[in-house]
Amino acid sequence: MGLIVDRVVLVRVGELSVKRGWTRKEMERLLLNAMKEAAEECGGAKFTWEPGRFYAWGDVDCLKKVLSRVFGVKSVSPTYLIRFSNLDEVAEAAARLWGDDVRGRRFAVRVHRWGAHNFTSLDAAAKIGAALVSAGGKVDLERPEVELYVEIRGKRAYLYTEVLEGPGGLPLGSEGKVLALVSGGIDSPVAAWMMMRRGAHVDVFYCNLGGTLALRRVLEVVKTLLSWSYGYNARVAVADCGPLAKAIRRGVREELWNIAFKRGLYLAAAEAARVVKAAALVTGESLGQVSSQTLQALAAIERGLEMPLLRPLIGMDKDEIVKLAQRIGTYELSTRLPEYCAVFSRRPRKWATREEVEEIDLAIRDAVEEVVKNVKILRKRELDEYIKSLTPPQDIEIGELPPDAVVVDLRDGESYRRWHLPGAVRADPEDVLSLVDRMGRDKTYVFYCYGGGLSLDVAESLRKLGIKAYSIRLWRTSSQAQQRDTTS
Repeated sequence: MGLIVDRVVLVRVGELSVKRGWTRKEMERLLLNAMKEAAEECGGAKFTWEPGRFYAWGDVDCLKKVLSRVFGVKSVSPTYLIRFSNLDEVAEAAARLWGDDVRGRRFAVRVHRWGAHNFTSLDAAAKIGAALVSAGGKVDLERPEVELYVEIRGKRAYLYTEVLEGPGGLPLGSEGKVLALVSGGIDSPVAAWMMMRRGAHVDVFYCNLGGTLALRRVLEVVKTLLSWSYGYNARVAVADCGPLAKAIRRGVREELWNIAFKRGLYLAAAEAARVVKAAALVTGESLGQVSSQTLQALAAIERGLEMPLLRPLIGMDKDEIVKLAQRIGTYELSTRLPEYCAVFSRRPRKWATREEVEEIDLAIRDAVEEVVKNVKILRKRELDEYIKSLTPPQDIEIGELPPDAVVVDLRDGESYRRWHLPGAVRADPEDVLSLVDRMGRDKTYVFYCYGGGLSLDVAESLRKLGIKAYSIRLWRTSSQAQQRDTTS
């Protein structure tokens, strides 16, 4: 294969190709910077480009994967680069490359050509096809078993069989900056990703109502999301929203809790957006998906908000959102998040009047200021170290049950029926606050689960609401467990 001079990754651009003048040059610069950062994961690469195409030399198998995750890239193909003087040389190289692949099989050759040549694309396809028939293949343009591609540009031919779809869209940073409200659930990371796809630099705002476990898991989701943001060291604003939840539960009627929380979240995020100089907020709402996402509720929540609010998922259904989350890589992480919330209402209202919104604002104003004041801002590249550093409060895990404590078993019902600590009640994590409201906020609560992580997180989240709560590991109560076993 003496005519095959190199292996190179061919990168096709999407919307960028229709831009003109300074706009196109700036977008090409942003795209190239992003691809260079992506290529660092492969030990670097050399890039060249021409209208509509970029070329990357380096570790081809690695580069094809990372470059297919760069916004602005329509698709990539690992190719063999042939420099030729006549069409016979291209056909000869194709036969050497693909002869074994087509032998005894149906194949089709697809040729695309740019530049001035003394042959057409059909001529090239016929010549290459004839060489492959001589190698033992059979032409079938309608139902081929093997599809072979040749892109001819001037005196260069790129031969390939693989096309990896990229995210498309516009290069990151070509459309300003937004702040995405990311909860760690399925929807909000997808909304943030879609704004990246439209060229926006996306910073992240996370309102933590749980404990250290919840924060760790959400930041893993955020880290996966931001692994797509090549070319931008995004900011992550982490807010402790315990004061907001506490203010809502004390000063807002329960049927308005969902609306009040969203309202407080928007107000706090708007202030954080000004700090990071973002021009708009992004949320993951899909119209009608839950009670706080009805048209009436959304109108109430954003009333008077002095910042554009973008909702890229507003017309999508759950199946569409899940498919995108799976593609992005956040879906599995999102489904493992603890599902409990300090401001979940059993009978949520789907609307609120102007007067009720004003009452909510008055009830949560000081809490929102406290949340904003204590926001911690991290950079994307700092997330790994920060996640490793997260540990729960030292006094939250105890070795003995306090007198008169309410003991709560967070395991599944079957495990609880087989055995539980004497006097323990069972609750799902999302029902813990209802249990506390029923039994009294002035009591001491002790939680246990399988490994200790969830009970630590539930106890930590309750402490943010001023409730005395602890976690205990089952092995630390072995004497009580043995006593229970002997009497059962």
